[in-house]
Amino acid sequence: MIKSFLPAPVATALDACRPHFVAAALFSALINILYLAPTLYMMQVYDRVVPTGGIITLVWITAVLAVAIATLTALEATRSRILMRASLRLNRLLSGEILDRLMSRAKLKQGETSSAQAMREFDTIRQTVGGPAASAVFDAPWTPLYLIVAFAIHPALGWLIIGAGIVLVTLAVVNERHTSSKSAKAHQAAAASYAGTQATVAEAEAIRALGMRRSLVARQISQRAEGLEAQNQIQILGVRYNTLVKFIRMFMQSLALGVGAWLAVSGEISVGSIIAASVLLSRALQPVEQLVGSWPTIMQARNALNTIRRLFESTETAQAERTALPKPKGDLELDRIIVKSQAGGNLILRNVSVAIKPGEILGVIGPSGSGKSTLARIAAGAMTPDAGEVRVDGASITDWDPELLAQHIGYLPQNIALLPGTIGENIARFRGSLVKNKAELDRMIVAAAQMAGAHEMILQLPMGYDTVIKSNGFELSAGQAQRVALARALFADPQVFILDEPNSALDQDGEEALDRAVKALVLRGAAVVIVAHRTAVLNNADKLLVMHDGAVANYGPRAEVVDELRKRAAARANVVPITQGGRS
Repeated sequence: MIKSFLPAPVATALDACRPHFVAAALFSALINILYLAPTLYMMQVYDRVVPTGGIITLVWITAVLAVAIATLTALEATRSRILMRASLRLNRLLSGEILDRLMSRAKLKQGETSSAQAMREFDTIRQTVGGPAASAVFDAPWTPLYLIVAFAIHPALGWLIIGAGIVLVTLAVVNERHTSSKSAKAHQAAAASYAGTQATVAEAEAIRALGMRRSLVARQISQRAEGLEAQNQIQILGVRYNTLVKFIRMFMQSLALGVGAWLAVSGEISVGSIIAASVLLSRALQPVEQLVGSWPTIMQARNALNTIRRLFESTETAQAERTALPKPKGDLELDRIIVKSQAGGNLILRNVSVAIKPGEILGVIGPSGSGKSTLARIAAGAMTPDAGEVRVDGASITDWDPELLAQHIGYLPQNIALLPGTIGENIARFRGSLVKNKAELDRMIVAAAQMAGAHEMILQLPMGYDTVIKSNGFELSAGQAQRVALARALFADPQVFILDEPNSALDQDGEEALDRAVKALVLRGAAVVIVAHRTAVLNNADKLLVMHDGAVANYGPRAEVVDELRKRAAARANVVPITQGGRS
């Protein structure tokens, strides 16, 4: 049942950790058996040592007790290490899969924003597996052991423990029912608050410049207060239940002494059994009390597991290795592409079909919001259309291994998207960890930068190609970043290029370098798609695609499309609007 609830990779990872859990269960058995040592010790002291004055007996049973307690503590420490090892193994088995799923999602669906916190949620699960809550779960099944011993001493003590256990379990169930919905809401509110704060801080420079700092601080405080209020309500409920549980345990422990005394006076048990009864009840109820105390942690882990499950359900499973196709020549075709908005209502792209051959340049123009950048993302394989097909050299893009195909595509997104690391690492698409020949990799990095006209600019940076950006506070200017991103698109000589607003931040020298790079690409037979507002970069385009409201408004050879656009502009200019009174 649990496996049917869990995604296959998570179930597989847990199966791989089974030896750890089995070992933890065995250690828990030994630990709980050894926890009987203090009970037996007290019974021997009061029943044998005190009445007979047997000092030697006291010394020997004390020595045995010391060995038992030392073994018990060593076993507990070992169990903790085993559970922490299980947590680390889960990290090794699942962290890469989760990161890969996060980065492979081509398009977010409604209600999936919480999955952006997937790694934080996964760490919550790991910490629960390796923490006190897991130990309490392993100890709970051994409560019947103390119950059996209590019944062996006297049935009244056993029934007392059963009654106390029923009360505590009932409180735990009531606690779960009262807090489950609130815990889920608090979890979602906290995730939304963290995501909002992160996004806001990332745009701190623009926020300061636009005078939005105080208003956004107030907004973030309001969002944070909502999550904290929900968490506070859960904690208040938890404190109430924990206080009640503590009262019941302490009262029952004292009551066990009273019952034991009554039974001893009645001559039904020995004097030593009085203390043993109290200790047994305390130990029998301790796992239940620990579970109640760890309930918020367990609930957080359950909510985190739901987030991970939604992530796996919203992404495709690892596909079987595909047949390797030859290096693409650059024949790119988009056939009847349809893309819906995230809300699932309006269409962003409406039945768009376009084709480009090797050695051709396709220019894409249109007003803002017409779907140009979405079309570029589809062509680059950055997102998957809701309908339609993308083909490269006649093969559907789904027939290619996406990672291998991406190596043959040069993509310059509108938002540039440089990542924390060195300039060289960004240009090389962080392939350094997968390539052994560093000298060859460096040669390819420099070649791409030279082709993008960025080599000299990079050499002027504090550490040249080894300049670290993003993570240490050093930022490139918009024009510098766009040149580096162009070099990244050119890295390793791809055969298909998708350039989205490649000249938006370039100066004249940068535009000239871009123009030279595009001409060089065409000469070696690459297919180039350029999305642009500034049409100077499209002077050498072979075809033009005019987008309007997500649909193709005009498409064909550049000269024909430009001539058609001019005719339409002239026709609009010749229309004279008529107002009241016949005046224009």
